[in-house]
Amino acid sequence: MTDTAAPATPFAFDAENEVHARALTRLANERIAWFGTTSRTGYPHAVPVWFLWHEGTVVILSEPSAVKVRNASRDPRVLVHLESGHDEEQLTVLQGTVEVLNDAATGWLPAIGDAYLEKYEHDLPPLKLTLESMAAKYSTILRVTPEKLIAW
Repeated sequence: MTDTAAPATPFAFDAENEVHARALTRLANERIAWFGTTSRTGYPHAVPVWFLWHEGTVVILSEPSAVKVRNASRDPRVLVHLESGHDEEQLTVLQGTVEVLNDAATGWLPAIGDAYLEKYEHDLPPLKLTLESMAAKYSTILRVTPEKLIAW
């Protein structure tokens, strides 16, 4: 059963708030996040993902057939969870809703390509990927709009 309630208002970060500022810095700089969805049987499903913090949303490129895409298409309520900070006392979790944009990654390259390449340029060659081949293979965009920050 899909929740048909209207999405909540996007979360407004306050850069003057120390916890919010730290979360924004981590969202801009962390390389890996855990993306959590709910399976069709109701169990949590979490996978590590590369992501980009872009214009107040989390952008994830995914293979179209991935379980996370199927789950997100069925239920847009998701989590994006960063690992503990360097002092292992920082927690950054976003609850939000996801928009599934099929076959959109190549079209997004003008907007996110430079930032994505800067962040993952050393990770692509060992996988024999270029930015263009990455966008072709991982052609579905998952765009998460945060609705709640859980952080300290």
